[in-house]
Amino acid sequence: MRHLTAAVLSALVIAAVPAHAASLGGMGQAIFGNGFNFSKANLEKAPVKTIEVGKLKVQLQRTKLKDLQKAFGGTIQSDGDGAGRADWICYGTEGANVWFISNALGGYEFVMMVAAEAGKPAKSCDAAPAEFAVPDFGIPGLGAASADLKSTFGAASGNKVAYRSDRPGGYSDIAQYIGYTLKGGKVSGIGVGETSVPTAH
Repeated sequence: MRHLTAAVLSALVIAAVPAHAASLGGMGQAIFGNGFNFSKANLEKAPVKTIEVGKLKVQLQRTKLKDLQKAFGGTIQSDGDGAGRADWICYGTEGANVWFISNALGGYEFVMMVAAEAGKPAKSCDAAPAEFAVPDFGIPGLGAASADLKSTFGAASGNKVAYRSDRPGGYSDIAQYIGYTLKGGKVSGIGVGETSVPTAH
């Protein structure tokens, strides 16, 4: 079943390349589209459990975009068609932009991916309120060194690093994937997502 999960995940990632999602941008588009190679699992366990955003705890596949909107305001945006459609909410801070993204598997409602990228606030993102904080994924984040990735995950090389773990999840197998971009040996972008693949029971 893990082989089936790998094949389906690969197909989903490729199919999810948005045809009209230029406005998604940055790490948001990279984690939603085909910006990383997640074809093979290289982690034994899913390292991300809960993503802390200020006082709000975000769980992939459980937290809704409307929960973010209720907590921090902002506009839910949408672009693309079919498998290429993304719905998201984005916040810009003084040092980073953060995307919370849903797709077809999330019913365009549940957060399936979270991405953060260092930089000036993007015009396409809403200004983050004071109570907003750049997500704490529970793993090395923005500004972390490549050595931190190696000590956490066991390996890290190049300017784009991809990790993936597969686990059974009741009626679905769940693949969690993590993508990093690095500049000068420091993490400049991070994206985390999950994909559920139905299994036969």
